[in-house]
Amino acid sequence: MAYTVGFSSTDVLIPICAILMTFEKLRLTLENLAMRDSLTGVLTRRALFEFGEGEIAGCRRRGASLSVLMLDLDHFKEINDNYGHHVGDSVIRDFAERTQSLLRKPFLLARYGGEEFVAVLPETGAADAVLIAERIRSSISFNPELPRCHVSIGVATNSVAGNESLTVLIQKADQGLYQAKQRGRNRIEVN
Repeated sequence: MAYTVGFSSTDVLIPICAILMTFEKLRLTLENLAMRDSLTGVLTRRALFEFGEGEIAGCRRRGASLSVLMLDLDHFKEINDNYGHHVGDSVIRDFAERTQSLLRKPFLLARYGGEEFVAVLPETGAADAVLIAERIRSSISFNPELPRCHVSIGVATNSVAGNESLTVLIQKADQGLYQAKQRGRNRIEVN
């Protein structure tokens, strides 16, 4: 009798286990979709704030600096207008791949909106952030298969003793980006 009951219960348990495994795979897929931009594969804006605030808290505990880069592709609308949105998408994808390859592992890169990106650089002071920004700026326009494109970058760094949130640092970097755009584009400005 125990054998019959045990054998019968496996008929129920096996499909339940299969359903649970499928559900877990679906949950992981949906979580990845929520955290990763579908065009570029970098973090979404939502994920940026989720992970970025944790990085700020960690740097604050360690007494380390943290820098934020606000990056915007110059004259991107002209690329879309002259070559089409499919080429514009390729430019954005290429930019994200190149930029991600220049950032070391704990750094975060997220698509902030359209052709704007934000990089969070834990344990990085202003001078090092400018060097990283320059590497990104100088590498952007070298893909011969795509239209020539440049990037303007705003840089902001927290004060080690300060309490700036990620939102405040992004706003400061955005002000630097605005200055870079006003001063001729394809440049870096520290705010």
